[in-house]
Amino acid sequence: MLVVAVLTVVFDQLTKAIVRRVIATRGTIEVIRGFFEINYAENTGAAFGMFRGQNSIFIIVGFVAIGFILAYYRQFRENTWMKISLGMLLGGALGNLVDRLVFQYVTDFIHVRWWFLHLRWWPAFNIADAAVFIGVAMLVVGMFKRSKSEE
Repeated sequence: MLVVAVLTVVFDQLTKAIVRRVIATRGTIEVIRGFFEINYAENTGAAFGMFRGQNSIFIIVGFVAIGFILAYYRQFRENTWMKISLGMLLGGALGNLVDRLVFQYVTDFIHVRWWFLHLRWWPAFNIADAAVFIGVAMLVVGMFKRSKSEE
């Protein structure tokens, strides 16, 4: 779990630093026209820009989430799938918490347009956000597998 968390935080912070240096001064980079671009955004709220300006609340929530992740880890010491899942969750939570503590906002930069949303742009996100999403998905699958095996 710790290796996954550290790798996630390092990759997240490295990409955000590059975006703050390059994209913030140059502007948007279109990677795949009409589908994927890299742009700089400062997010003081939560997903989809909700609760803007509530950074201090999200700092507290981040610390609480990290506490729950570490406590939950004890139940899954022998399960590699769940350890990877919790490592991604921990790394994602730490990555965004670092931003909130250092900059008072989270740097978002991945911007995609999804076909099933009728080509609307999805709100910008970052590596930490993606890690949290993947970690939660893995956690749900792992818990489903666990409940099936207990039947």
